[in-house]
Amino acid sequence: MPELGNLVAFFDFKDGRDGLLHFSGMTACSETLSVITRRRFCVQATDNTGKPASTTPARDKNKPTLDRYYKLVYFILHDKFWIGHGLVNSDWPKLEEEFNHIGKPSPKPKGIIDTVPFISSGTKLAQLAVLFGLGEPSLGYYNNCEENYDAIKQCRDAMPILDMEKEKDMGSNIYPMISHLRKFQQPPEKATTKSARGSEPRKSQKLEGKENPPRKSLAESPSSLEERLLVAMKEDRVTFFDFKKGSNGLLHFGGMEVTSKTLVVINETRFCVQATQINGRPARNTPAWLKNEPTLSESYDFVYYMLHNKTWIGHDLRKSDFPMLEKECKHIGKSPPRPKEIIDTVPFISSGSKLGKLAVLLGLGKPAARLDCRNCQVNYNAIKKCRDAMPILDVSLLYKAQKGTEIRNSLLFVFFFGLQVEIEQDKESNMHPMISLFKKYQQPPEEETTILFGHEEETTKRKSPQGKVKDGGVRKSLRLKEASQRLKKQSM
Repeated sequence: MPELGNLVAFFDFKDGRDGLLHFSGMTACSETLSVITRRRFCVQATDNTGKPASTTPARDKNKPTLDRYYKLVYFILHDKFWIGHGLVNSDWPKLEEEFNHIGKPSPKPKGIIDTVPFISSGTKLAQLAVLFGLGEPSLGYYNNCEENYDAIKQCRDAMPILDMEKEKDMGSNIYPMISHLRKFQQPPEKATTKSARGSEPRKSQKLEGKENPPRKSLAESPSSLEERLLVAMKEDRVTFFDFKKGSNGLLHFGGMEVTSKTLVVINETRFCVQATQINGRPARNTPAWLKNEPTLSESYDFVYYMLHNKTWIGHDLRKSDFPMLEKECKHIGKSPPRPKEIIDTVPFISSGSKLGKLAVLLGLGKPAARLDCRNCQVNYNAIKKCRDAMPILDVSLLYKAQKGTEIRNSLLFVFFFGLQVEIEQDKESNMHPMISLFKKYQQPPEEETTILFGHEEETTKRKSPQGKVKDGGVRKSLRLKEASQRLKKQSM
């Protein structure tokens, strides 16, 4: 295989659902994968004469053809190493076909690194790459290239988690994942014999080598509101939520009510509101172009119904989201919703476990760029992917029964790479494994901050530099009780 040189090119060129051709390409440094040039656009498909194809929708007849961008595409791709998913069977033949239609010379690669053989290898890193989104199509087709690029960089960050040594080509400083992907490439004579329509392995075949199970029909899936309510009545529910100040100056709320066993979404909402002052009026620092946005008072009833007396799950709920929500509710003169229990993911991420490190790569706790109200959904998706990653990281779930007793409150043991972690799980509630795992990392009641809901004062315990425990605040009833006990002792 030829040397890569200083630059490599990621690109994706496929038919979109809208009837257009979607191109996305980027030129990056082969040592660090830092992006130098990035372009993406949509064009009409052409026929043999170079004219727009008749299959183009009427609303897109004004879109240009590839003839307008051929110089740009040629500059990005020609005589560089190409990296992408399905390049040999899909993107490259389609690109050559369009260049032939417009009568222009097609760019030629210095070499091709296709990620399909890597995904099909069944290795642990390949299985994680699928979770990161490598090769998965998105709704915005010209984003596929960027998603593949991000997934490859995440795979590099996952190498230490899998205890993989840093791999490099001899005599060069090529990015480790590029060196790793090159190992799975087939010889050129075998790669070129594949047909342009060759299908790549399906997701289940990539991971397990088994056929896909039959899909449920739409009638079987709980799509209607009535069926969702029936599911919710059968299973307990927990609520994911996020309430933070966004980059645009507004407060972003995202909430998802899901079943505690399967994490099936029952109810979901997200919106933006203005921050308020103590008198309930919009804050003065709100930008002028957002003065017409509503405050939390208009959505209070819905938020209260979704959150009150339910188990909350989220990232940094105790120190960030809940105090801000409580503050806003008091500003508008409403009582804040109270949780039945708070399951914060911060201790899990800070634990240093391999699954905790992987959760960060999957997006748990990371704010979504310019989509602040979708942080809740990002965390929810990361948690579900962490569950899928447990078998990849050899995390096995075992139940242990006590002798002579019925298994009602069984113990769930998770083996973290030689470290045995005991997790309490209620057999009757049958919580999702990741929820049980998060609960293990919560601080014990005697050490954590105890919030006395419904009271103005709070009882907190903190450690002094000398290691002694000091009371930060005590309720009036406790003070009166202690005072009365002292009086009784003195009288005796």
